[in-house]
Amino acid sequence: MIRVRRSLEPLALVEVRTKKLVGCAEKAQPDSGDLKGYDANGVKRLLFRDQHKKCAWCERRQDFSSSPIEHYRPKKGAFRNLPGEDRQISNVHYWWLTWTWENLLFACTRCNDAAHKGNYFPLEPGSVEAKPPDGQIPDADINSVREERPLLLNPAEDSFLRHVEWIPGNTHQARRNWTWTPRGLTARGEATIAILKLGELADELAHHLRSVLNLVEEAEQHLCASRTVEAKDTWRKVISYLGPEYDFTAATWCALNRWAIPGFDLPARPE
Repeated sequence: MIRVRRSLEPLALVEVRTKKLVGCAEKAQPDSGDLKGYDANGVKRLLFRDQHKKCAWCERRQDFSSSPIEHYRPKKGAFRNLPGEDRQISNVHYWWLTWTWENLLFACTRCNDAAHKGNYFPLEPGSVEAKPPDGQIPDADINSVREERPLLLNPAEDSFLRHVEWIPGNTHQARRNWTWTPRGLTARGEATIAILKLGELADELAHHLRSVLNLVEEAEQHLCASRTVEAKDTWRKVISYLGPEYDFTAATWCALNRWAIPGFDLPARPE
C-alpha cells in the first residue's frame, strides 16, 4: 500500500450523490438496491489512473474491467471486529458515504472480497462512532466522520510505512532466497495486516524482489570491476522500481534499505 493522491472529484459523481441522498433521506437504513450509482461515468477510470493502475491495498497492477470500486468505509454493515474475533456489525454505517469521492478507491477482487477487506472497519478502543443521519438529507462530506479513529489504514491519508514494514526471513541463505513478511509497527499497522492478510502476498512479493535484486547485484559487480559509470546507471534502474507505476513499491523500499550500496543514494521513504 502506498499513498493514493486523488484528482478533483468528477462532476458526474456530484450529480449522482445529490439525487441519491435526497431519495434515501427518509429511510433510516436504505437497502442495497438504493446504494448504487457510485460508478458514475468516469469515476472508476479516474481512480484507476490516479492509482497508477494498482490496487489501493496490495499495490499490484490490475486489469481495469475486472476490478471493482471499493469503499474505505463500507457502504452498509461495518464489521467492528478484527478477523477471527466475534462478529460485531453496525448495520447503519456508512451508507451516506456511498457516493463520497474521498471514500472511494480502486481495488482488486482479492482485497475487496469478504475474506479480506470486505466490510471490515474496526475502530480504535474508545473511539466513538460517527452518528448516522437522523432523517434529514445527510452530510456526505468526509468531515462528518473525522472524529472516528479507524484501525484500518487509509491509502489516501496514511503513510503505510509508518505503520508496517516488510522484514526478511531466511537471511542465513543467499539474498534471492529470503522470504518477506509484513510486521506491524503500530496497532493500526497490525490491524491492516490482519484485515488484508498481507502475508498471503509473500511468494508473489519475493518473486518481484528477485527482479530488483538482479539489478542490485549487477550494480555491485560493476563497482567491483571499477566501472563506476555503469554502476550508477544500473542503480538508477534499481531506483526506478520505486516509481508509483510499479508493484509493491513500499516493500521494494524496505528491501532496498537492506540491500543499499554504500555511496549510492536511496530515496526517502515513500509517503
